[in-house]
Amino acid sequence: MLGFRKKQTGQTLVMMTGVLLLVASLLFAVTDMGKHARQQFYLQSVADNAAYSAAVAMSRQMNFMALTNRALIGNQVAIAQWVGLASYLAMLDRTAENLETITSFIPYVAQITRAISMIVERIEESFAEVARLLVIFQKAVIQGISIAQRALDIEFFFDMPLLLNDVVSQHSQELGWDAYQGGGLVPFPYLWVTRFDRESTSNSEESEFFEELTIKSLDPFSKSRGYNWVSLFSHKVVKRGGTELSVNSGGKWDWHSLDSVSLHGRHWLFGGFREQIPLGWGASAQDKKRTQRNAYGGAFRSNSNSSSLALSQMESFDVTQGAFNYTKLNHFWSTAADSLVVRVSLGEQVAYAKARTHFMRPESVFPRNDRFIELGNLFNALWQANLEPLSIEDKLWLAGNEYIQ
Repeated sequence: MLGFRKKQTGQTLVMMTGVLLLVASLLFAVTDMGKHARQQFYLQSVADNAAYSAAVAMSRQMNFMALTNRALIGNQVAIAQWVGLASYLAMLDRTAENLETITSFIPYVAQITRAISMIVERIEESFAEVARLLVIFQKAVIQGISIAQRALDIEFFFDMPLLLNDVVSQHSQELGWDAYQGGGLVPFPYLWVTRFDRESTSNSEESEFFEELTIKSLDPFSKSRGYNWVSLFSHKVVKRGGTELSVNSGGKWDWHSLDSVSLHGRHWLFGGFREQIPLGWGASAQDKKRTQRNAYGGAFRSNSNSSSLALSQMESFDVTQGAFNYTKLNHFWSTAADSLVVRVSLGEQVAYAKARTHFMRPESVFPRNDRFIELGNLFNALWQANLEPLSIEDKLWLAGNEYIQ
C-alpha cells in the first residue's frame, strides 16, 4: 500500500507542473497582448496628433492667404478713398472760389465768402500733400503683402515636414513616420503646392478678377457721390462724382476721381431740369491724368459742363503703383490636397491617421445677405481642421503599401 501511494503522488506533481506551465504561458501571452494593445493605442495617439497638427497648420496657411488677400483689397480701397477725398476737396475749393467771385460785390457777404474760400483752399492744399504720402504708404504696404504671400507660401512647403517630425519626435525618438496626400499617391506636402493659383495683375485676366472684387468692396463715398445740395421747384444744385479704376500697361493699377456741381433749372416752368451754370469742379489721379470720360458716379451724364472742366484740370499725385500678386484657390485639386494621411511606426507596429482642412461659414454667426452657400475661398478666413476616418480607398492603398514594404 505504501508503494502504491507514493507512485500516485508523483503523477500528480507532473500533471500540476504541466498545468502551471500552461497557465504561465497564458499569462505571458495576455501580458504581451496587453503591451501590444497599449503600444498600438500610443502609436494611434501620436498619429492623430501629428495629422491634426499638420491640418491645423494647413488651415492657418489658408487663413493667412485669405487675410492678406483682404488686406490687398483694403489697401486698394484706401487709395481710392484718398484720391476721392482729394478730388472732393478740390471741387469744394473751386466752388468756394466761384462763390467768392459771384458775391464779391455784395457787402458783408463778400467778406464771409472770401474767408470761407481761404479756409477751404488751405485745407485742400494741406490734404493734397498728406494724401500723396498716404498713397505712397498704401502702395508700399500692397507690395509688402504681395511679397509676404509668396515668401510664406514657399516657407510653408519646407516647414511642414519639420513640423511633423517635431510632433512625432516629442513623443519618442524611436518612432518613424511618413505622410501622404491624394489617396497616398504623393508624399506630403508636394500636392499642397497645387492647391493655389498664384496670380498677378500683370496678366489682364487675372487682374480683371481682382478688380471686380475690389470694386465691389468700395465704400459708398468712393462708388458714387451723387445728391442734390439744393432742390427747389424751378432750380436745384446737383452734385455728382465718383472714383474709377484703370489698369495701365504692365498691370499697374491707377485710381482717379472726379467731382462736379452745377446749377440746374427747368427749361420751361414745368419742363425738365437742364444744366445751366457750372458751380464747382475737381479731379484727382493717383498716377496718370485722364482725358477720356468715365462714369464717375454719373457726373458727365448730369453735369456735363462742370465735369468737362474738372477733367481738363485733373491733378495727379504722380504715384505709380506696380503690378502686384495675389493668391486664389485651385478647386481642381481640392479633395486631394486638403487632406493628408500620417503613418507612425515602431518596429513592426503601425498606426494611421487622417486629417483635413475645410472651409465652413457658420450661418448663425456670419450669415450671407443673399442666402447663398459660400464655397471654399481665399477671401474669408474660415478654414479649420478636423480628424477624419480613413476611407475605403485609403485602406486599400495602405494595405497594398504595407504588402509591398
